[in-house]
Amino acid sequence: MKNGLKRELGKWHGYALMIGGMVGSGIFVVTGEAGAQAGPSVPFGYVVLLPVLLCSALAYLIFMSTPLGNSPGGAYVHISRTFNNYFAGFLFMWFQYIALLGVMAIMAISFGDYLSSVIGAGNTAILATVLLLVFYLLNIVGVKWFGVVQLFMSAVLFIAILVLVVPGVFFIETENFSPMLPNGVSGFIAILPSLFFAYFGFEQLAQAGGEMKNPQKAMPRTMLIGSFATVIIYFLISIVAFGVIPYDQLAQSQSAMFDVASVYLPAGGKWIVMVGIIMAFATTLNSLVMVVSRILFAFAEDRVIPVGIAKVNKRFNTPHIAITINTIIVLGLIWTRTLDYLLNVSLQGMFLMYIGHAIAMIALPFVRPALFQSALIKPKLPLIICCGVFSLSVLVFFSYTLIFSVFKLLLIWSAVGVVIFLFGRIQGKNKQFDYHKQLESAWQQESISQTN
Repeated sequence: MKNGLKRELGKWHGYALMIGGMVGSGIFVVTGEAGAQAGPSVPFGYVVLLPVLLCSALAYLIFMSTPLGNSPGGAYVHISRTFNNYFAGFLFMWFQYIALLGVMAIMAISFGDYLSSVIGAGNTAILATVLLLVFYLLNIVGVKWFGVVQLFMSAVLFIAILVLVVPGVFFIETENFSPMLPNGVSGFIAILPSLFFAYFGFEQLAQAGGEMKNPQKAMPRTMLIGSFATVIIYFLISIVAFGVIPYDQLAQSQSAMFDVASVYLPAGGKWIVMVGIIMAFATTLNSLVMVVSRILFAFAEDRVIPVGIAKVNKRFNTPHIAITINTIIVLGLIWTRTLDYLLNVSLQGMFLMYIGHAIAMIALPFVRPALFQSALIKPKLPLIICCGVFSLSVLVFFSYTLIFSVFKLLLIWSAVGVVIFLFGRIQGKNKQFDYHKQLESAWQQESISQTN
């Protein structure tokens, strides 16, 4: 690879990255908490959100099937190349970057909270730090080892889900689903934005474009299959949870799924589930350490942040500087312990990025027809517009419900991003970097090289 990254991830690594990254603590943590507002209707919330997930994912299916899918960068590359504007891509992806840093801290802290509650001892921040540093070192020593460990942890997670769900189906009590909507339809609608948090991560696969084998064909297929698989997993886990334990009890539990397993599984089975829950935190955090570093890597390659951040370790072929910077930031977030605030900022940052990506999908056939024609996946124009408008409408609604609580912090982060962007551009211009050529011809050159 011209950027120093190596293509060492196969399709199964891709599934582990995507599904393992999505089926994390969201399903194990958010599900029980959502029951306080929506009652036992929570499982159906995951199903209701499926169209939003698929319409949002359609943009990635299209863009990843173009030559842009061969490089990391995800929505940043997609938006910047569609609108021929670095800043547009940077700003929307900057929101995702700060969101994912927050999610990394949330995963690590939640892991520490969960493990300390199970074993009855241990400092949350220390446990979170240890887990983060383990995955920091793993990601430094090579993407191949990242993939191997992610695949193993995802397999353990899947086994634990089977142990939880299969016998649990026979212990579901239908009376636990009455009343279905204890707080009415408004209570159900109110939990959808936070419930969508469990789907965050489907787009992470796009950041592996520089390290996946045959990414233009493999990544869209993996994302589509992985999305359906994740929805099925979420529905089954949550339907068992609310069917076994009444929603009001589940909402108060600090370890909801372990408590569910305790109802019908013997001691050994319960501990398998506990290990699976730990793997859920671990797979999510491991994937995020990898993914978030590739965002900085893509920024630096385009010289919109200091180019030194894109430096690749000659021995391990990993962007070690980017990985290190992110780890230091997340360690700071862990020790300041502002979990609730981080969750709202993360939700808002992801919504804004998805909004920008949906706009880019709608615009692509009109403003970059040549790039659109290079895609292996080219839906009909009415489908693109309908899916884009639907996704955009729902995401704007979700964003509106949360944005005022974190508006000041988002402005501060935006200002920080603008300063970093300007500094990177000044540095690039001083070194006579050809921004126009990079923006106009990157995907065309990739397409030509593939043809040859």
